[in-house]
Amino acid sequence: MRNATGVAVGGRTLLLSLLLFVVGLATHEVMHLLVLYAVGGTGALIVRPWHLGLFDASTYALHVQPDQPIGLARQLLVNFLGPALAAVPLAVLLLYVRGVRERAVRIALAANVAILVFFALIEAGDLWLESAFGIDAPILTAPEFNYGVPALIILLGVLIAIPSPRRGED
Repeated sequence: MRNATGVAVGGRTLLLSLLLFVVGLATHEVMHLLVLYAVGGTGALIVRPWHLGLFDASTYALHVQPDQPIGLARQLLVNFLGPALAAVPLAVLLLYVRGVRERAVRIALAANVAILVFFALIEAGDLWLESAFGIDAPILTAPEFNYGVPALIILLGVLIAIPSPRRGED
């Protein structure tokens, strides 16, 4: 590392993680659309309001909206493969930077791969729980959960990035 303070390393990790999150989220939605068309469906990428569950407020979400229902198996593929395919380029980059001494890069990439895996699991899991078992788990579709867990993953990455006197610097 370049003789950086813990705060500077944490700041770089936070900035890079947030930038990668925006790119990863957009790529994830575009991949949903690509997979939707690949399985024979049609649809559009839309921005829609997303009402918060804890407060009387809304945020906005980028979302793929199928033009018509495509069936459970194909929708599961769309839901899982969108974020899973978006994680692939970041995971490949992570493999290539394994030897890089810059902790911020490795940790930001790892955090965003974990976030995209999280999205793949909850998006497919929510559909599967509802379709197979009739279980409605609204927490899985709440903005607070969908943005809160990624925020916690990024925060954990920032904390890991800050060098500890016991751990030394990588």
